[in-house]
Amino acid sequence: MRKSQPTLGRRLLRACVATGAVAAVLFAAAPPAFAANVNVTIAPTTGPIVGGPAITVTGTGLATDFALASQIEVRFTTVAACPATLGATSATNIKAPTVVRVSANELTVTPPDPLGTVPATYRVCIYGASSGTPTTTSPIIGNASTASGSYRTYVAATLSPLTGPAGGGNSITLNATGLVGTGTTVGAILATAACPQTYTTSGNIVPTSTTKNSADQVTVVVPATAVAPSVYNVCLYNGTTVGTSLLIGTGGASQYSPKYPQVTLSATSGKNAGGNTITGTSTGLYATGTPSFVFSASLTCPSTYGTPDGDLVATTTTTDDVATLSVPTGVLAPNVYNLCVYDGTNVGSLLVGTSSDTYTPTVPAVSLSPDSGSTATSTTITASSTSNFLLGVTTPGATLSKTACPAKYTTTGSNFAAVSPDPVRISNTKLALTVPTTVVHDTSANTTPYNVCVYTGKTGSSTLVGTSVYRVGAVLTVSTISPASGPAQGGSEITVTGAGFTAGLTATIGGSPITNISVTDSTTFTGLTSPHAAGTSLALVVKTGAGSKTKSAAFSYTFGITVTPNTAPSNTSVTLDVLGAGFEDLAPFTSVNSNSANSHVYLVRGGSGTATAYDPTTNGGVKTNPQIQECTNVLVISNLELLCTLNLADSLTNAATPAATGTPVPEGTYTVTVVNTGAITPVAGITKSLITSGSTFTVSPY
Repeated sequence: MRKSQPTLGRRLLRACVATGAVAAVLFAAAPPAFAANVNVTIAPTTGPIVGGPAITVTGTGLATDFALASQIEVRFTTVAACPATLGATSATNIKAPTVVRVSANELTVTPPDPLGTVPATYRVCIYGASSGTPTTTSPIIGNASTASGSYRTYVAATLSPLTGPAGGGNSITLNATGLVGTGTTVGAILATAACPQTYTTSGNIVPTSTTKNSADQVTVVVPATAVAPSVYNVCLYNGTTVGTSLLIGTGGASQYSPKYPQVTLSATSGKNAGGNTITGTSTGLYATGTPSFVFSASLTCPSTYGTPDGDLVATTTTTDDVATLSVPTGVLAPNVYNLCVYDGTNVGSLLVGTSSDTYTPTVPAVSLSPDSGSTATSTTITASSTSNFLLGVTTPGATLSKTACPAKYTTTGSNFAAVSPDPVRISNTKLALTVPTTVVHDTSANTTPYNVCVYTGKTGSSTLVGTSVYRVGAVLTVSTISPASGPAQGGSEITVTGAGFTAGLTATIGGSPITNISVTDSTTFTGLTSPHAAGTSLALVVKTGAGSKTKSAAFSYTFGITVTPNTAPSNTSVTLDVLGAGFEDLAPFTSVNSNSANSHVYLVRGGSGTATAYDPTTNGGVKTNPQIQECTNVLVISNLELLCTLNLADSLTNAATPAATGTPVPEGTYTVTVVNTGAITPVAGITKSLITSGSTFTVSPY
């Protein structure tokens, strides 16, 4: 017996180990503990069999335990309830191709394409895996607990026509392969919302009749209750039992819109406050009764005549097809109007037609001079236009408004009246007005814009006839410019002081722009002069959004040129590149050595760089300090540059008619000067362009 005990012990031990192993296996196979099966909602609840749109699945905590979309699988099933586990795919258990995890509470699901072959109702079932991707044993984590959470497919048919007359009576057809199939009963509704899954008349319109023409076509007669302007989804069902008959087809992405007969306007815009004539054409629309015509600023025409303002009712003459209308005085900018045609003028007279396009009264844009000014400053400006915007206006009114110009004259709110003297009508196209001091710059921008509004008068019934924009900014002043002179070829850095300077300002000296402007602050800016013909006491003009300010006699351009090269050996010929300003404004340059009245480029004795280097005044019939040689073959490249040939192998005599000496220009220092006349007797306006200090021309030995 003692020998058998170890054997029994070993058996018990093996049994215990085996039992433990089984327990371990059972524990490992247990599914993960997920959140309870979440009740979800889906939207939309219907879609076409082919090409259905993505649907949104929402449920509290639905995807909390699943960080990745790959851990989730969605099935569309036709069984009465979602299976507890994923299972295998089949014709009745179809996998959604894509799932996007939007949040812990929301998924975006793309339905299978196609989803079945015939219209059907599907449960949307969501399954999850703790890691990796779901398997056939993965548990359900969400589904709709009621049938109202199901997804219904339908056939997307071709709808024709898409529009028809208000009041119905016309037919529309839906065509698609297998639209009705073998079914014999078909129902339809016109719905302003998405087609419901089951047939219902509540909130929807029932057609006068619905006829199955074939398995692929249905005809619907539009009822009188399909009002214009409305947009309807056409929904087909496999019967007419409310709450039971199922959706089988729709017009797809197309919708049906009943419309009133369309009136074509001869003009879609015209003068403000009417008085002009337009026509409205619509075949046969005016053949019976006495139609009335109302301009309505509402988004759509009212369905009945009602009690429109008298100044919005047009006077007309009509034929069967054409109405000639005088646009009424109440048609005012900035409104946009529909032309509405009624079958009479009683309060209950019905709408029978609308314009196919809207009608817009327009106000001429006028130009202002000046179009900007300083804040809180009374300034007289003129407003003019190419149109006769003041025709028939004797005492115009004007305001400056921070908002859009009101349709009629007012000085309330931010509408400031032009001040005394009253606006003055100069002609049919022009008036003068004075900006009030209440027009102030009160924004952080460089300027504050105001609408200038011109009216037929200064009463509450005066209508708008012209508009423009006037800008005000900080008061602009120009005090100093430093330095006050620079060479004609430009490039001098200047500093201007004053007040009211803003980024983006422009400035000129004698009409030539200052470049590279940098605004340091509201009182200082710097820049570079551009080339300008030599001249003194030139005006500096600074312009900002608030207007312009001129400082007279502010700057002088001095004579000055730059010559390259500025040295050459004696007894050679050299081409000079001369930079300066105003070359195109000079008289034609001579091509031969002379003292003619043409312009010349001279090499002059002396290299002081002063105005006395060249002196053409007469001294016994010859020049006091003449040219020793002339640069010939002058080619003006631009107003700022010319080329010429200087022959240093010969020199000129100082005579009434210079002649070649046959001897080279002696070595030494000279000045190149450009003159607008070579005459000996001084002529008013002689222009000398002297080489600036350090730029003298040297004739060297090598």
